[in-house]
Amino acid sequence: MLLPEDSTPLRLEGRTKDGSHWVVPVNCSPFIIGRKEGSDLFLASEGVSRKHAEIVEVYDGWLIRDSGSTNGTYINGKRLSADHLLQQGDYITIAEIRFDVVELCVESECTEIINPYAENLEQMLDLKAVDPHFQPLISLINGSLIGYEVLGRINFVGLPNSPRHLFEISGMLGRQVELSELFRNTALKHAAAVGVTELILFNTLPDEMNFDILRPSLSALRQLVPDLKLGMELHENTVTDAAMMKELRELLYEQEMLLVYDDFGAGQSRLIELLDSVPDILKFDIALIHGIQHRSKASRSIVETLVKMAGDAGIRTLAEGIESVEEAEVCREIGFELGQGYFLGRPAPLQS
Repeated sequence: MLLPEDSTPLRLEGRTKDGSHWVVPVNCSPFIIGRKEGSDLFLASEGVSRKHAEIVEVYDGWLIRDSGSTNGTYINGKRLSADHLLQQGDYITIAEIRFDVVELCVESECTEIINPYAENLEQMLDLKAVDPHFQPLISLINGSLIGYEVLGRINFVGLPNSPRHLFEISGMLGRQVELSELFRNTALKHAAAVGVTELILFNTLPDEMNFDILRPSLSALRQLVPDLKLGMELHENTVTDAAMMKELRELLYEQEMLLVYDDFGAGQSRLIELLDSVPDILKFDIALIHGIQHRSKASRSIVETLVKMAGDAGIRTLAEGIESVEEAEVCREIGFELGQGYFLGRPAPLQS
């Protein structure tokens, strides 16, 4: 329900990691906060429930209540156990995202702080102004083109070009999943239009590992590009639950998509989960590949053993971040089937 003109205004202030401010106007009551698309404040971050909390206007101001969320709603650092009447200076924390109550006053007395990126991001998303790039995946056996990985890029005045920075901003504004889907859908639609027949790998965010989000997204994607050979990349740190991975495998099988584990060897590599949820392709992290020609014999032997183990399990192996002919040659000798990196091909738009 929209608020009458004489309502006391309420706004919440967030902050991106780079220090930029952004403001969320509370313009209806109840004002729903959650992970369900269509929420008044949509937060796709892990730890946010579908309907997490709500803010309601009452006769003497605004109160916030938790909606039975799994991980709780926090006010001023304490978990909310009952309705709380918001005061100027309060701060709300949901899944480590902080919102300060910055406006409980007469409109004429308020100073508005606006995220300098918010309006530009809104325009970019509305215009679908993304410029996807494609990085080649090359066979290390015969040098042939096997496929591409989709990489999101933009060139929009008023927004940073760095994908990492852009995802930080969109995440704080609750638009991270939307941005990820835009990159993915635009790139694959273009690939289909120019007649790509090779495999195309696309990335996902940890926030998309909610089947209420992922299932309709992948179904719509398959309908959009029914003939493309697709593989979904999943960072190994997302592999946390065997039941979830089994459901994911079944979902990808239904949509005729491959499962690809990304960044294997970066941080904690969990071989047990890998064996329980065998991927189609295993991408070895650049940290294992960079300078591999200078590694000790024992170090290279360990990588070679991991590559052989994967191959024996029917998993195709890919060396990520190959930047020299020497690295490519050693990776070929070790037994990697596929390679990716600046030496083999830089990310670039696909030409028709």
